[in-house]
Amino acid sequence: MDDRRRTIDDGRWTTDGQRTAADTQGAIVHGRLSIAVRRLRGLIQIAVSALLLALILRQVHWSEVWDALRRIDLRWLALAWAFFLLGVVVRAVRWQVLLDALGVRRPLRELITWYFVGSFFNVILPTGFGGDAVRAAELAQDTGRPGPVINSVLVDRYLGIMVLLAMGLTAALLRPGTASTGIFAFTAALFAGGLLAAWLLRRPWWANLARRNDLIGKAVRVLRLPVLAEAFAPYDRRAIGRGLAASLAFNLLQIGWNVAIAQGLDLRLPLSVYFVFVPLTAVALLLPAFGGLGVREMSYVGLFGSAGVSQPAALALSLGVYMITVATGLVGGVMYLAQGLRRVKRSRKEQITG
Repeated sequence: MDDRRRTIDDGRWTTDGQRTAADTQGAIVHGRLSIAVRRLRGLIQIAVSALLLALILRQVHWSEVWDALRRIDLRWLALAWAFFLLGVVVRAVRWQVLLDALGVRRPLRELITWYFVGSFFNVILPTGFGGDAVRAAELAQDTGRPGPVINSVLVDRYLGIMVLLAMGLTAALLRPGTASTGIFAFTAALFAGGLLAAWLLRRPWWANLARRNDLIGKAVRVLRLPVLAEAFAPYDRRAIGRGLAASLAFNLLQIGWNVAIAQGLDLRLPLSVYFVFVPLTAVALLLPAFGGLGVREMSYVGLFGSAGVSQPAALALSLGVYMITVATGLVGGVMYLAQGLRRVKRSRKEQITG
């Protein structure tokens, strides 16, 4: 029997259990290229944030923004932060539901810790997905099962976004005129695109396409579509239903902390405005930016400005959300430090007893 196999990554024939010198050199080059790409991506994200912040600086009088923030009712801000913290717990529950469906049993307390740690890295890393990557890596290290963990993180993020978009569309349909036709069409397009992507990823053809040697096969491999397709396969309806319920609870909290900050700034807006606009501000954070800076502010100024909110007030609302995000991230940083100290202590103990 021919014991050769064709590698999907480079298309060369190798012998099982062996690596040629060319393979080794190629792996080194690929690793260096990956590092360079990550650095370039980080620089682009920082540049995007700086550019958007500069554009906002030219449009808004910062003295008015500072005056609004200085007069914010701290009781409402505290309530907003309480909603935010509760949201971390709800998201951890959703993550636990997805992990359970994959046979990865972890206590809720541990998952809450990693979600807080993820919040910390979302603040300090130049990407909106930095926290997802860190919590996936840390839990994968603890469980020794990176595949199911990464799978759960991808589906976790997807469910949250789709439920939020559905809520925005529902609010726009129930309260016509809340958003412009363009905003409604954009939200509908995002939601339809998400549903289409999920349907396509559940098709069985991706693994076969990845084995092709033509441009299509290469594109499928580069986009890692077989991996993404596998992420949706193992979940039954019960797990998806519970995940959607947790997403609904979290997104109501997300709207709640926006409403609370707006109340603290003495902004009186119909509730439907938050249901329509908050989903789009959340989607905007998926764009490349350092910790969401610039993208978040621009989306709040543009969307809430269309509802009659002044630019300084809309920017103050955005910065209020950023404040509780950073505060939560600091809590996560302390937890990460404590987790690291516990690991060092456990390692020393194992060395002594070993």
